[in-house]
Amino acid sequence: MSGYIAFLKKEFIEDTRNYRLLLMLGLYFIFGVMGPLSAKFMPELIKTFSPNMQIIIEEPSALESWTQFYKNVSSLGLSLTLIIFSNCLSNEYTKGTLTIMLTKGLSRPAVILSKFSSIAVIMTVSFWMCFGVTYGYTAYLWPSEELSHLLFAAFALWMSAMLYLCILMFGCVLFQQAFASILFLLVITLIFSLLGMTDLLSAYSPSFLSSKNIDLISGTVTISEFAIPITISLIMSGVLLFLSITVFNKKQL
Repeated sequence: MSGYIAFLKKEFIEDTRNYRLLLMLGLYFIFGVMGPLSAKFMPELIKTFSPNMQIIIEEPSALESWTQFYKNVSSLGLSLTLIIFSNCLSNEYTKGTLTIMLTKGLSRPAVILSKFSSIAVIMTVSFWMCFGVTYGYTAYLWPSEELSHLLFAAFALWMSAMLYLCILMFGCVLFQQAFASILFLLVITLIFSLLGMTDLLSAYSPSFLSSKNIDLISGTVTISEFAIPITISLIMSGVLLFLSITVFNKKQL
């Protein structure tokens, strides 16, 4: 346990020195502001710069603000997060620091768990900060509009993000190059997307958690429909972390 805590502290210090923490907070703060502001002012900008175009533009609404939030975070936000942390183990392989630490008594499971924990904490703080900023701006710009299940819809997306972090961690254990880890992640993402396109499996695919958030807020789907995808995502996350530790225990450095 002491090895895990010590290595976790080292990870947080490195993430601060390498500006990963600052970059994540900055990116997600921008995403949090972008949603409400683009929903509020984009229609006016389109009218201003395209006065002669016949475009039907809906009135700005809180729902559009949250739509922008989920689009930004589930696509660009999560993609940038995975790229930022894709070298979480490859740098250690290159520098040889893992070999030194392991010979000093640090356990291999502690390495994987501390790596994942630091990334998960940074992602969690950044994500919920982004949610809070979007919530505050949306409530300020549309104080009379009330939407249902905002917190649960965000929780579902956060769960999806944690699953992808577990996939990334497993990829980083399997491959020493960051590019190979990203490629592995893309393949798994493609499989999830294909499963989500089939009528039989779409309700069970982990991609359900990041694609039906607005449907939940608007009342098209219910909370109960998220139960199976969340359960599957939790099981997959646990299995992937277990496999990451198991493979890393047998990996030659």
